Amino acid sequence: MFAHFLELFFVVVGLSIIGFNIATLSEVPIVFPLLNLVGGLIAVVPSLMMFYSKYRKKRVMEDQFLVFIADLTEAINSGMTLPLALEHISKRDYRALNEPVKYLASQVDWGIPFQKALSIFAKKTNSSNVRRSVETITQTYKVGGKIADTLHSIGESLSTIDKLKKERASSVHSQIITSYIIFFVFILILIILQVFLIPTLIPQTLSGISGAAIVPLQEVFAQSFVNFIIVQGFFAGLVTGKLSEGSVMGGVKHSVLLISIGYTIFSITSQMEIRFI
Repeated sequence: MFAHFLELFFVVVGLSIIGFNIATLSEVPIVFPLLNLVGGLIAVVPSLMMFYSKYRKKRVMEDQFLVFIADLTEAINSGMTLPLALEHISKRDYRALNEPVKYLASQVDWGIPFQKALSIFAKKTNSSNVRRSVETITQTYKVGGKIADTLHSIGESLSTIDKLKKERASSVHSQIITSYIIFFVFILILIILQVFLIPTLIPQTLSGISGAAIVPLQEVFAQSFVNFIIVQGFFAGLVTGKLSEGSVMGGVKHSVLLISIGYTIFSITSQMEIRFI
């Protein structure tokens, strides 16, 4: 509840800054876009960062789960019973996975069935990869299979998946750079249109219907271009995250970065009096 209150607070503060900026500083060339950017970041970034932090925590849990499985397999192979092995490895540092591991060890130590304790463990991690692995371990345990062999097989599978993810991230590095270059070329084209071509090729004002107020046509195009930048930056960032990390949520940081830089560059540059001689 408190976290949602903070999100709402930042949204209200950010929108208030934008509203105040539009009402009082719309004619100030450099300050106006910068305050809009600050207000937008305050309104959007905290909520996105909370979502992204949850995503990162889940990724860390999945990475540490691989280490946990390897340690548990080694402890069982050394001759320890399952409760003793869990108690032994629960003293190690598994970062974001520390709490679920300690809880699993304490439940097994209290006499709670291993299958039930594993199910609770999987729910605490909130990871589909961990849940699938736990389901395999649980089924093996039910039919009386050798836990050490199952853990070893699962560990090898998870290690292979992790290796493939790292290879994919490495192979798409050049594509990520290319997507950034394409986005900034897109920004450059919009700047050229807004600063050089539009003032030369089209009328300067657009009259409303039935004597409505005259609207500077260049401002109409500028607002449209800003919308293009926001949409393009948002989806380009999500695609970049999907390529590099295999998750759309991994692209949130790219989206925020692209939108922030693109909006700042376009807004400041488009308000400068640059003309061909």
